[in-house]
Amino acid sequence: MWQSLWTKQVDASPSTNTLWAIRLDWPAGDHEFGCPRTDEPSAQRELERVRSFWLRGPMRPRLRLVRISAHDFDLHAKARRGCKAPDCP
Repeated sequence: MWQSLWTKQVDASPSTNTLWAIRLDWPAGDHEFGCPRTDEPSAQRELERVRSFWLRGPMRPRLRLVRISAHDFDLHAKARRGCKAPDCP
């Protein structure tokens, strides 16, 4: 269930085709994006929810809110698992 909530599909803003997403940076240097939202206030609420989830466990990735294109988000969800590219948002 976590995975389906993490990468759920949302419609990007038609004018900009961008989303707000949570970026998790792992100690090994890779990162992933999840919990896409179309507006910043709901993305900020989701960030707090995700932060409370990770505070309970032994793994604590660095979390931050980023703007990302819908295309890049889809690429990371499907083909870029374990991405370490320094130019990602």
